[in-house]
Amino acid sequence: DDESFFFAPAILNLLQQKPRHGALLCLSTGNHEGLGSERVGELKLSCARLGISPDRCVAVDVPHLQDEPGVWWDAAEIHAELQRWISAWQPDAIVTFDTYGVSGHVNHRAIGSAMRVAAQSGEYPPIYAVDSTSIFAKFTSVFLLPFVVLRQTLLNTTREDAAVFVNSIRQYRLTRASFHAHQSQARWFRKLFVCFSRYLWYVSVSRVG
Repeated sequence: DDESFFFAPAILNLLQQKPRHGALLCLSTGNHEGLGSERVGELKLSCARLGISPDRCVAVDVPHLQDEPGVWWDAAEIHAELQRWISAWQPDAIVTFDTYGVSGHVNHRAIGSAMRVAAQSGEYPPIYAVDSTSIFAKFTSVFLLPFVVLRQTLLNTTREDAAVFVNSIRQYRLTRASFHAHQSQARWFRKLFVCFSRYLWYVSVSRVG
């Protein structure tokens, strides 16, 4: 459900200009609780609600990239899958986790770390990472948005280096619809996340490397 929780504003805003074709690569099937097959189906439904074709929505199932909260994924394994799907999809840019991984999940952090190495290699399309925030800032809904936009304006960063993607009301509803595709992960605390998280309304991204 990470695409709903952390990436949806970027996905929806990037794909609203036609004809753009997004793709989503998830490096595990989410099988930590033995529900991998069900969660792959939920992921494809979520992708469809975000405007990504199900045949361009892939959950990788390889031995060394399994959904394990305590396991740091090997960078070489991440790079191998990344190169495989970059070759297939030929993306113009990549949006991923930063080195904290927004939630601090070990798998997310491993991806962010591996993507930083990838960006420094110069062999990949431009890579952007969703900016992690403090716990306080994470659960402020839209209230800090003016300050986030002002900060970016004052920093005078170019669109090539950083951006803020903001959902419209319609896009916010699509984001929630994508979240509700993940019924196997419906928990009370996730519903609170949907109500209060800024990441369902807007995300800031920064270029890596």
